[in-house]
Amino acid sequence: MKVPLNEPESECLGLFRMALSEETDEERLRAIDIMRHEVVSLGLENFPVSRSSHPEFVQWVAETAKYRQDAAHTFHEIAGRYERKNERKLNVAEYIGKRVWDSIQTKRFQGVQVKGGLLEQTRDYAKQNGVGGARDLDVLRRIWSTYRGVVHLGMAMDYCEDHPETTWHVLHLAEKFRSGLSSNCPKGTSLPYVDPKTQISFLYISNV
Repeated sequence: MKVPLNEPESECLGLFRMALSEETDEERLRAIDIMRHEVVSLGLENFPVSRSSHPEFVQWVAETAKYRQDAAHTFHEIAGRYERKNERKLNVAEYIGKRVWDSIQTKRFQGVQVKGGLLEQTRDYAKQNGVGGARDLDVLRRIWSTYRGVVHLGMAMDYCEDHPETTWHVLHLAEKFRSGLSSNCPKGTSLPYVDPKTQISFLYISNV
């Protein structure tokens, strides 16, 4: 599933990562639409506009005000779920995604749910380091199943934050991670780590 982002939206990726923290693709796509409204609202707050010099834009702002009000209400609901529970689960899923990526890069191609695999390694790490919400294998299985199709964005955001010298655009790097997760298979299997049909891919659309 491909979702285009324009330049202002690509500067607000934290909002779209929040949208991905919803638990189904239907909810995520609805949340992505809400985040688009939020980006517009943020832009309006910082865009001084004269009624005389931009009459069509002023009319559009007035006509869409109700949509933005409704979107703002829904935004707060999404943000509430994110802060209460979904951010933690998404963080855990992204951590598992990073372990998968490392296994691909080192050509170990470890299994995820097999005995001694990446989920068990994640559980053991969580126990050793007191990480909440990741110390039960069944919980980890549910989290990975729910979020594996969207972990690539957060993985790319973390990488770019940790490596400010990188020349990668975060969305291009996210696409690299997405492609790698869905084109490589655990050793001894023919199914990729992540089914590409479950993935949401953000595409940067330049305004130039």
